[in-house]
Amino acid sequence: MPSNERSRKDLVTTKTDNIDRPLTGIAMMLAGIAGFAVMDATIKWLTADYPVPQVVALRSWFGLPILILLAMREGGLPALRTRRPLVHIGRYGLVMLLSLSFFWALSSMKLVDAIAITFAAPIIITALSVPLLREPVGLRRWIAIGVGFFGVLIMLRPGVGVFQWAALAVIGSAVVYALLMITTRAFKTTESTASLMLYPQIGISLTGIVMVQFFWVTPTPLDLALFALAGFFGSIGVMCLTHAFRLAPAAAIAPFEYTALLWATLLGYLVWGELPDSITLLGASIVIASGLYIIYREARKAGHNNLKLPSLSPDDTGQ
Repeated sequence: MPSNERSRKDLVTTKTDNIDRPLTGIAMMLAGIAGFAVMDATIKWLTADYPVPQVVALRSWFGLPILILLAMREGGLPALRTRRPLVHIGRYGLVMLLSLSFFWALSSMKLVDAIAITFAAPIIITALSVPLLREPVGLRRWIAIGVGFFGVLIMLRPGVGVFQWAALAVIGSAVVYALLMITTRAFKTTESTASLMLYPQIGISLTGIVMVQFFWVTPTPLDLALFALAGFFGSIGVMCLTHAFRLAPAAAIAPFEYTALLWATLLGYLVWGELPDSITLLGASIVIASGLYIIYREARKAGHNNLKLPSLSPDDTGQ
């Protein structure tokens, strides 16, 4: 094999090595959640004036060039070669369903309420990591997962008005999201990061060409800029979360989804004047505490003492 072809093959193989780096995965998760929070707030603003299918299409169109550039940095065309095309088709379907359901829910709910319901996703991911990924989760972490779910229920206050069709759509999107992230982890040894994050967005962009034929409202220049903003931060979020679930066990990084509440509170207050009430804060505190305990147990299991109190400084990335 020529040396240049061998080096390109080695580059792609390096991208798919099964190497766990928990702190790097946690850092990528935090960055991804921040990016998605900005995207969610922007999408909520836009869905007040534009049909959801059009929002999905334009967000994808603006985000796709960024993902292509990122894919080129991940190894270029050699990294896009796939051994499992059906996996990418399935992930495209999951991403499309997730986008349509969650964006529609954002148009009908407070940002904080929608984000609070999505907190079921890390619990689902951690639970599914046992049968689907065969990652061990001990009894104490199962108890912490149960406590975290109880905290989510406190925030939802069943029977008090939060549960509605939009809320059910968010719950469904949480399940879809969990499956999407599980597939990222499951196929990290055969598929590159570039292919996992790019192929679904290509599918959505192509589907969007059809959708806008039936749903179209001409955007203002300012709104076009907001669509571009949503596409940018959505693409950054996809990249960071894809990396996160390739670098660390799902049970280790999933609890950091809970930082989304901080972003939802800040953005909800700045844009719509919304603040979480005391019950939401109580539930969030329980969820965050259970998530931190899961991280502590993961650190004990892995034997990494520096994970007991996670630090995200550059010196602690594990590289």
